[in-house]
Amino acid sequence: MQCIFSSAASAGAHAPGKAVGKNGGITEKAIAKHLEKFESIAEAQGGHRASGTPGHRISVDYIERLLKKAGFTTERQRFPFLYTETLKEKLTLRDGTSPDVVVTGYSPSTPKGGTARQLAVPGGPRPATGCSADDYRGTPVSGRTALVQAGACDMDTKERVAADVGAGAVLVANTGPGELHSWLAEPGEARIPVGGVSATTGQRLVREAAAGRPVRLELRSLTERRTTENLIAESPRGDPEHTVVSGAHLDSTPDGPGINDNGVAAAVLLESALSAARAGGPGPANRQVFAFWGAEEFGLLGSEHYVDALSAPERERTELYLNLEMIGSPNYALFTLDPDATDPVSGQRPAPGSDRIARRLTQAFAAQGAASRDAPADGRSDYVPFLAAGIPTGGLYGGSFEAKTQEQAELWGGAAGAPFDACYHLPCDRTDHYSPRAALLHGRAFDEVRRHYARHPLPGPETGENGETGESGEAGESGGTGGAGGAGTGGGGYAGRD
Repeated sequence: MQCIFSSAASAGAHAPGKAVGKNGGITEKAIAKHLEKFESIAEAQGGHRASGTPGHRISVDYIERLLKKAGFTTERQRFPFLYTETLKEKLTLRDGTSPDVVVTGYSPSTPKGGTARQLAVPGGPRPATGCSADDYRGTPVSGRTALVQAGACDMDTKERVAADVGAGAVLVANTGPGELHSWLAEPGEARIPVGGVSATTGQRLVREAAAGRPVRLELRSLTERRTTENLIAESPRGDPEHTVVSGAHLDSTPDGPGINDNGVAAAVLLESALSAARAGGPGPANRQVFAFWGAEEFGLLGSEHYVDALSAPERERTELYLNLEMIGSPNYALFTLDPDATDPVSGQRPAPGSDRIARRLTQAFAAQGAASRDAPADGRSDYVPFLAAGIPTGGLYGGSFEAKTQEQAELWGGAAGAPFDACYHLPCDRTDHYSPRAALLHGRAFDEVRRHYARHPLPGPETGENGETGESGEAGESGGTGGAGGAGTGGGGYAGRD
């Protein structure tokens, strides 16, 4: 996950509706099998599956082999990108302690061994945001490491302003939980090293500055041009004039195997495709596309490449997009993308029809005896390019570094005050750390809704929900009648078409 939704979920859920239908296509055993494969790939390839590395390419090979055997047409969309991998991130105080620090993506590096500098804290005990030179007025800063607070402007601006006033490096203290994970949007313009620290570490650094004690900062990374790919699988049948795209990013960060972020979602997406192939019957009425995005962790690049490559008619034919992100968080949430919230990246609200998708996702959770909550878009997952293109969009998210509230703990269980996923972007994001229950709840909700839209068009805002051929007894993905995607009648399916 590119460091999806905000943790500030809305207080209310959509009203539960009727069950969309029974779902047997997604199982814990099938999910676990794919995750074990992803982890074994990572272990054999330097500990991760980041885009532009063998770990990612072998993961793509594994998924493509299964999809082609099931009869899907596959395409590898290759595109260049700027790869970066952390080599060293260390902050050392005068007393020898080393609070956590995170290299900002695409940051310039310090010298090997780091540099000891005095701190500059514009704004006094409560650091300023460092978004303008005025924030530094009256603060000695030349050659020092500046400490500023997150917010008010992007990281590129903070770096540029700090460099302009003479700082040798800049640290940005988070205002939420945990260390600040972020990226530079214009890495070629950056001049000084940039890192993120937690709010608690920020306050320690304020005290160090007040006492006149220098700190040693070492932030080093490898940054170079590489090529990666999306894997796009299409159903062999279904009307291409009505295309349903479902997606999850396959890449991990270079910091770990990426099991919850985002192997669980990729495993669910894969198993949903394979179960569709096994269903039999005449196949979907609408063309189904299953997209395994590359380079999400480097700025949503794979999904952006896909949407940018669509012609105007192809965008018109894209009925909707369903996104999966971190759906196996151990201290999990059941979040659905808020259809009424404005995305901070695109500045747009989800397109008309997105509310219908959100309602169906909520109904699919309710059919399992679970309650979901809205979470507003925050520009950090692969729904962003689809939303910006005006394509109706829905999504599921299980939470990452955000702290679970007491209300959420009462609703879903787990520990209040603890992160949804304490191993977010860390080496411990492994198969022994995800929640099979969360993966199954999210996976079955997604598969239920995807199978519905395989058979029915998304109604426009004027059509009404009854325009979708009823809530029960509807034709399943496999044809015939019964629950959505039920057994149906007839033979066929996708299998046998290579």
